Amino acid sequence: MSVVPEDRELESLIELSRQSRAKLERLHEVLTTPGHYGAGATPARVVYRENKLRLLRLVDSAGEPRNGPPVLFIPAPVSRYFILDLLPGRSFAGHVAAAGFDVYIADFGVPTREDRFCDLAYYVDGLIRRSVRTIRRTSGASEVGIVGYCLGGTLALLYSALYPETVARLALLTTTVDGDVEGGISWIAHRMGLEGESYERPRLVPAIEVKSWFEMLAPGSNSVLGRVADLWDRLDDSPERLRAVRTMASWVDDVVPAPGRLLAEMYRQFGPGRNGLMNGEATVGGRGVDLDNVTMPVLSVSAARDTISPPEGVDAIQSIVPQAEIVRLRGGHVGIVAGRAAAGLWPRVVEFLGDENAAEPCADG
Repeated sequence: MSVVPEDRELESLIELSRQSRAKLERLHEVLTTPGHYGAGATPARVVYRENKLRLLRLVDSAGEPRNGPPVLFIPAPVSRYFILDLLPGRSFAGHVAAAGFDVYIADFGVPTREDRFCDLAYYVDGLIRRSVRTIRRTSGASEVGIVGYCLGGTLALLYSALYPETVARLALLTTTVDGDVEGGISWIAHRMGLEGESYERPRLVPAIEVKSWFEMLAPGSNSVLGRVADLWDRLDDSPERLRAVRTMASWVDDVVPAPGRLLAEMYRQFGPGRNGLMNGEATVGGRGVDLDNVTMPVLSVSAARDTISPPEGVDAIQSIVPQAEIVRLRGGHVGIVAGRAAAGLWPRVVEFLGDENAAEPCADG
């Protein structure tokens, strides 16, 4: 007995309905399952505090720090640090710690109104310098490896030029040095009014305004509807992968307010048409920054699909730090650090930091 076309259509609709229901059930499970949001995944001790800053020292499952060379991770101060320590098994900092390094992370916290006057000197000469001093005293090492991400890399580069004797190796991840390369967050911020930020009478720039600059780079990607649509498209992935995607989305959504003076100073020195790093005119607290002092090994990593830090503006560091090793990975600004593309970054950074002094990564990374 043959099946009539109407029966085939009905069977197809029933199957489509079943598949859609299954996807809805999985989406509901992902959205209602508690995740690891707003904090790091790896056990850590706070070894130094200053204002909103917490300097975290990662420890193993027994609560003990590693004995390898010290490494400081510096995230961007306008976002939350936990992108570097996202989830168990998906933590960049945890992977480096599991390779035997004594890992520290600077958690700059959430600025409030009294922090609107914080500038480059506050971060570079203040928080980062005193964090490195604490690490040197705690670890007993004379030099510290530094890994800077995005704007955190800019701060790390400035610090390394001012205090090169304290830096063993410098890894810069998606760190723009050429502000004249069109595209990216500095150009969007310029067009959205950053030029009008006052250095003399700064405000605390609201998180929603900072977030709008990122939204302009990828319209819809930061909206709730956009994130749910992205999850819907990925629902054939494993639950673990979906939870990781959702956790990364929570980080993207968790932008913090920004000190107006820092943004004004960054724009005046490094923004389009200024380009102080490339022109050798950068200053911190009135002191000139001589990038010729950056003689330690440098690794600069860009992402081919980065809309926040265009790879051409990142790779340009080789013209001002000639010994810098340039690596361009497939993936985006966040993906190379915590997404699927991270598989190309993590082992490369471990190798760069000095794998002759490190053990193989353990399972708790």
